[in-house]
Amino acid sequence: MIVCAMFYALYPLSRLLERVSVWQKAPSVHVNGREVWDGGGEQQQTGRSLQRNSTQRSAHRPQHKHTHTHSPQGTLVETLERGQVEEELHKTLCDVSQMEGVLSETPLAGLEDTHHPDPVKNQAESDNITQEVGLSPHLTADAPTEADGCDGAGSLMQGCSAGSGGAALLESRSPVFGLSALLSDTQQFQMDAEPVGWHFPVGHGLAEMCYCPYVQFPDVSYYPAFQDHDNIEVMWRVWEDLSEPRSSDSADASPVFDFSIMSYNILAQDLLEANPHLYTHCAEDVLRWENRLQSILKELQIWQPDIVCLQEVQEDHFEEQMHPILIDMGYTCIYKRRTGSKTDGCAVFYRSERFIQLSVSLLEFRRSECELLDRDNVGIVLLLQPTAGPNHQFTPVCVANTHLLFNPRRGDVKLAQLAIMFAEIHSVMQKCRSEGKSCELILCGDFNALPRSPLWTLITTGQLYYHGLPTWMVSGQTDLSYKAHHNRLFSPLWPSSLCITDRCQYKTDTHTTASDGKQQYSHEFMCQLRFSDAACVRPADLELIPGVTDKTPDPGDMFNLRFSPCLRHRLSLTSAYSHIHPETLTDLVTTLNSEGAAMVDYIFYSRRQKSRFNGGKESSGGLKLLARLSLLSEAHLWSLRGLPSETFPSDHLSLLVKLQLSE
Repeated sequence: MIVCAMFYALYPLSRLLERVSVWQKAPSVHVNGREVWDGGGEQQQTGRSLQRNSTQRSAHRPQHKHTHTHSPQGTLVETLERGQVEEELHKTLCDVSQMEGVLSETPLAGLEDTHHPDPVKNQAESDNITQEVGLSPHLTADAPTEADGCDGAGSLMQGCSAGSGGAALLESRSPVFGLSALLSDTQQFQMDAEPVGWHFPVGHGLAEMCYCPYVQFPDVSYYPAFQDHDNIEVMWRVWEDLSEPRSSDSADASPVFDFSIMSYNILAQDLLEANPHLYTHCAEDVLRWENRLQSILKELQIWQPDIVCLQEVQEDHFEEQMHPILIDMGYTCIYKRRTGSKTDGCAVFYRSERFIQLSVSLLEFRRSECELLDRDNVGIVLLLQPTAGPNHQFTPVCVANTHLLFNPRRGDVKLAQLAIMFAEIHSVMQKCRSEGKSCELILCGDFNALPRSPLWTLITTGQLYYHGLPTWMVSGQTDLSYKAHHNRLFSPLWPSSLCITDRCQYKTDTHTTASDGKQQYSHEFMCQLRFSDAACVRPADLELIPGVTDKTPDPGDMFNLRFSPCLRHRLSLTSAYSHIHPETLTDLVTTLNSEGAAMVDYIFYSRRQKSRFNGGKESSGGLKLLARLSLLSEAHLWSLRGLPSETFPSDHLSLLVKLQLSE
């Protein structure tokens, strides 16, 4: 009676301690790289029953010194004691000896049916066996099949317990293959390698798996990530025709010369690798120079521009890879590397069959005599003569290409560099006019200035009042108005040793000329003072007053050049591109990176002016814009994975326009 009382008191306590030990030793499970825990309760009971079956099967197998036991991921720890395992092993060996006796008397009839069982019948039988033995459905699902190198009896062998009932059931179903599966070390090793059960976290959204492309956007962007179901419309750049149909009634229409010009910042590879934070949204293949070079050359082959102005051209890439290909394409190449330790520069190509080079000027903006000009930017000024046959003689075209300083805080440096560029252009055009020829101008490049900024205003309007202007406002790239103190611009912007006036001309190009030992106003100087074309005509009844209405200046030297707080030039330039889309009224950009997007690249050309005394019609001089390659907005570029991309190989878009030159 005392023994019975101790049994009924200690047995539940032992079972409780067993469960506590299992809960404490239950290991964590890693699913898809994240650590999860067993679900507890019913799942733990299922896991322990599976573990018992696995432990009992492992106890039946003969141990060999070359046999390794693999603990599958996700199983629970063994809960049976060593004495119970030995007892079950003894029973199993007895059952095996009985089965061997039966095999000696059992014919091998039905062996072929065992090799090729009926799948429907076997499925039903397998379900019955699972219910009879009390196995978990997860265990039968994880058991190896015939395709995995095990027969049907082997599958049943893995799913059944190792008790005598299980052995008798195996003997009645398939005695031959049940015994071979039990005694085969190879099959036992394969069974051990298979996981007994898997533990998956249960929750909303974990049952389905969907693919969402990863698109990383910069912090400054307001555009959400795109999903697979989003309809992304690819926006291709279109060719905008801006030409007006010529009237057919004018039989004596003057001949014209049409040509195309491209400006393109191709992003030097050294600069790309030195600033990786600007291209975190790009894939590695997109940033490789070999892939980008092929796309750049392909773009040139597609559009075939007559004149090409490139910026950020790396010197070794130009000499070894680009120059030979461009020569074969019929271009004449001119290259100027930046000064100092910089490895990139500017380049100008033109088709030899359409233009003849008259002169070329390679500019360096770093000047040792000027402390302000301490940067390594460069420029190219080229004078080309169109070749349209012996019967037509067109005016020369001055093509200028530059890349101004990027630093948004140094607007004073940008203005000085632009003044040097204007002074050289004026000098080239003045030499051409001294020969009795007019000259047209095309100014291309990366100016690192936004539309409507003071620098842009100086180029398009011809004047800029800069007195007291903060240096960061010149380009409009950044807003530093929150600072208490600003560097401001005051006259003079640069020292007189630079020999450049506030009219962006060299001092050697004076406003007066010597003729017959007397100082006289030059025709160019008089034209600069005119308010209209009629101002150049002297009225017949104008009274002659010495020093006032004649060409003789005052002897007081009142016309000495002085630096005023206003910059001017007389080049009459206009931009070929608008920064706003005419239909959608969205801002257009020419460059984009991880820090933002803006329009900083331009093509300026000398426009045809309308005369007041000719009915408002255009004069014969100047260039006419016929067509251009459209730009894209920031939203459209982000939908194409930003810049650079597979479509656009640089962080800048190429600018391409078609112009018309009259004879």
